[in-house]
Amino acid sequence: MTKHTPSKQQVAYQTLKQRILDGTYGPGYRIVIDRIARELGVSAIPIREAIRRLEAEGFVEVERFSGAKVTRIDAKMYEDILSALAVLEGYATAQAYRHLTDEDFDALRQTNEAMRQARTDFDLTLYSRLNQQFHEIILRRCSNRFLVDEIHGVRERMDAMRVSVFNLIPHRASDSIAEHDKLIQLMAVDVGEDAVERFARQHRLATLEAFRRWNEQHMRLVEERKEGYRAPREIHRPGTDS
Repeated sequence: MTKHTPSKQQVAYQTLKQRILDGTYGPGYRIVIDRIARELGVSAIPIREAIRRLEAEGFVEVERFSGAKVTRIDAKMYEDILSALAVLEGYATAQAYRHLTDEDFDALRQTNEAMRQARTDFDLTLYSRLNQQFHEIILRRCSNRFLVDEIHGVRERMDAMRVSVFNLIPHRASDSIAEHDKLIQLMAVDVGEDAVERFARQHRLATLEAFRRWNEQHMRLVEERKEGYRAPREIHRPGTDS
């Protein structure tokens, strides 16, 4: 069997993404294309292609004249928005689920299976789109249109932040799929509005907790990197014998 050799673009992409995730490149870090190209022994072209892919996934933002920088995450704002979405979407799910048709339940199951395949393929951008589609199938059966509009507005705020929790925390994707299976089951057997609302709300809050844990770890790694960069200068400070 012929072993697949990653392309130069794939190597560049994985290298940059890993450095962003492990804190080597913190929020706001400027990615110098020529420097990375020399380090990896490639031309600037695969680096630019990797940056475009990372930009599409929300890891990198490209600004005119200043180039590519690691996306700045306003963690507090993101947590506030996700908390609000948990409450709104939980209530909307409870109001909507008794209006779901057999076709809707089939669509939910098929979408969740597609999410499982996207997770297996590690296509987390597709996974995020399917995740939103899953919840939209339920939401369109909610008769409270004001509530639905509010949820769409909150989602737009999240999209504007260009943050995908599933890209940052891939393991959360598997948990989310299992929770979708459970939510489908609860709605199908009609366990009651209160139970459905609690579970749907907790489903979103579990993502919030996963993000909080990731952010705490990420910031700790960033600080450790900073200390590591400062340490040599402190050790070799002129006039010291230690």
